[in-house]
Amino acid sequence: MTQSATVLAIDMGSSSLRVSLFDMAGNPIGDCVRRSYQLDTDLSGRATLACESLFADLFSALDALLTQPNDGSEIVAVGISTFWHSLVGIDAHQRPVTPVITWADGRAAHEAAALKFSGITGKLHRTTGCPVHSSFWPARLRWLEKAHPEVVQQTRHWLSAADLLFLMLFGEMSTSLSMASGSGLLDINQQIWSPLATSIAHVDRATLPAISEAPRRQLLPKWATRWPRLATIPWFPAWGDGACSNIGVGAQDEESLVLMLGTSGSMRRVWQAESVELNDPAMWCYRVDAQRFAGGMALSEGGNSAAWARQLITPEEAVDLEARIATMTPDAHGLSILPYFLGSRSPAWSEGRSAAILGLNAGTTPLEIYRATLESVGLRFAFLKQQLEKSWPASPHIIATGAGFSNSPVWAQIVADCLGEPLTVSPVEEGSLRGAALLTLERLGIPVAPPTAFPQGRTIQPDGQAHRIYCHARDRQAAFDAGILDILRRRLDELN
Repeated sequence: MTQSATVLAIDMGSSSLRVSLFDMAGNPIGDCVRRSYQLDTDLSGRATLACESLFADLFSALDALLTQPNDGSEIVAVGISTFWHSLVGIDAHQRPVTPVITWADGRAAHEAAALKFSGITGKLHRTTGCPVHSSFWPARLRWLEKAHPEVVQQTRHWLSAADLLFLMLFGEMSTSLSMASGSGLLDINQQIWSPLATSIAHVDRATLPAISEAPRRQLLPKWATRWPRLATIPWFPAWGDGACSNIGVGAQDEESLVLMLGTSGSMRRVWQAESVELNDPAMWCYRVDAQRFAGGMALSEGGNSAAWARQLITPEEAVDLEARIATMTPDAHGLSILPYFLGSRSPAWSEGRSAAILGLNAGTTPLEIYRATLESVGLRFAFLKQQLEKSWPASPHIIATGAGFSNSPVWAQIVADCLGEPLTVSPVEEGSLRGAALLTLERLGIPVAPPTAFPQGRTIQPDGQAHRIYCHARDRQAAFDAGILDILRRRLDELN
């Protein structure tokens, strides 16, 4: 490798994507090109992305990056981070017959609930690492079979969004171990499509892509002409964005817990092991690659919850919004919010969840609802941390990452106060993007730097008085949540 060698990293998320170049030490070079978009949602629980517009955004971002002034550096490989759990059906002509159905799509909720009622949950979770939930393919494929049989009839292969991208660029159909592990159909220890899971999903394994970690090296002529610098270099199969984020901020072992607050939220670790034994039904566990696992708990709530509450804010109130909410006393509004605007995941992985607000009165203001929404997400993190520590020892080092921390110092402080523990905010602005670059360098034979080599950001110390207040608010939120869950269970029992 020459000093002028670079790798190109792509991070395709559920609300935005980024592309950038990185040097051989994993440091970003030049400008990062970004594109934003929105999930197509409705009251049925749909949360999809149009294939054509998603990839058009990616391709235009690559165009913009590759037309930036070139200092003579050679791009030697491409690495990709993207969201887990997506599903796309393609027909015999390799054309999509569905949009990209994302992790947030809840329309398979009834099928997931039926699977839980059948008693298969524990065995399926231990085999695949994926709890039974509408986010994963077993329930989703069963729902499509019933709700859209014409789509299933047209479909010849089921892919993730990353798999479809590689099919478009290289004309070859395969998936990575990481992407397969997020589907809910992979036996994560055997590293093969699970006969149990595929049987439950009513899917023929012949319709699933082959699992391969081999890079692709020859773009189809259309794309080779468009991007000659990328035409014959290795493109490595995609890694899940959560795993990439941990790698990107230096959390590569069981000592570090990453708390991510973006469109959604999660608390996760990455570790090296030959196999895993899953005993906690609340936890998810996927593959980074053949040597490493990523696991933890996941929230559907996060930036999407704040975005909903911000709609209530007037333009006048939006001026200096951070300063306005910073002056508000913790939990003074008296509201309890369940921020399930895109459903609910850990720890119960319950179906049919929606957001709810308890404690509204005629004097409640939009600013109070906004502050309460930020607090509600912080309280959910605190609750998850309690649950995690039943299976994992307390983490000496919590690394915070995601737009929620970089864009809102007030929200960052709220989360630290809810947890009652210090948070080290990673200065790495794009953890998943950098993680894709570092994993690409590793595949090229350049090891990922040890955690001590990563930059350390500011540490947010919790306020003791605020934490005591939030402990009561957390218990109040948990009681509200349990009450709603009890109502849903009784409705489910009536249906069954």
